[in-house]
Amino acid sequence: MAPRPSEPLLNLLRTVAQKKGLNTAALARSTGIDRAHLKHVLAGSVPLTVDELVQIAEVLEINAGDVAGLPAAEEVADDEDDRKGPEAIRPRRGGAALATIDHSGPEMPTLDPYGNHAEQVLKLGFALGVDVYLVLSTSELGESSVPKAVLQKYPERLPLRLEAAFHIHHDPRFLVEGMAIKLSFDALYDCVLPWAAFQQITLFPLPPEPAPPPEPEDEPEEKPALTRGHLRLVE
Repeated sequence: MAPRPSEPLLNLLRTVAQKKGLNTAALARSTGIDRAHLKHVLAGSVPLTVDELVQIAEVLEINAGDVAGLPAAEEVADDEDDRKGPEAIRPRRGGAALATIDHSGPEMPTLDPYGNHAEQVLKLGFALGVDVYLVLSTSELGESSVPKAVLQKYPERLPLRLEAAFHIHHDPRFLVEGMAIKLSFDALYDCVLPWAAFQQITLFPLPPEPAPPPEPEDEPEEKPALTRGHLRLVE
């Protein structure tokens, strides 16, 4: 399939958002565009309107000069093929990675069933830019810097919901002993949640692009009705 003419522009928007540490939820919150719709727009599966472009460009501080120097879609595709080599498989339309929390940090590793499950699931959730719901064992949080009043309120299990729009403010970092993260209770706290505390991690993915409606089937041509013949006696 030939690349869309808008693909270089979408690549620019995704790249700038990534450099600014903005995932789709944070970008949607700043622009006022519906989050699920914005995801499909940046993926290239839904057309980008002029109004949406203006809103996104204002938040990302992109000006006309940045857009004027963009290459044609065919040039971008050729450059990607040259860099990846003949054996590379080109990702599907809009497959460029969207914003992660720390684009300079380690990339998402290959999933390892024998490795740290909690760390791998969390990295996946933050990379996708989705809401993350945690259930932590309170008994393991004594040295985590979570306020004691909070631990007393939840003596067995502490529930936490990390909204995607605020991932950049949570600033999650992955350490040997646990995940360092900024959490807001009565104030902002720098916490280290030990890996042993994680009992449940739930991700809330956005709905996929709706399937296009099936094309209507061609109706069979109506055959002309047969008329009965009549015989007439002629003298």
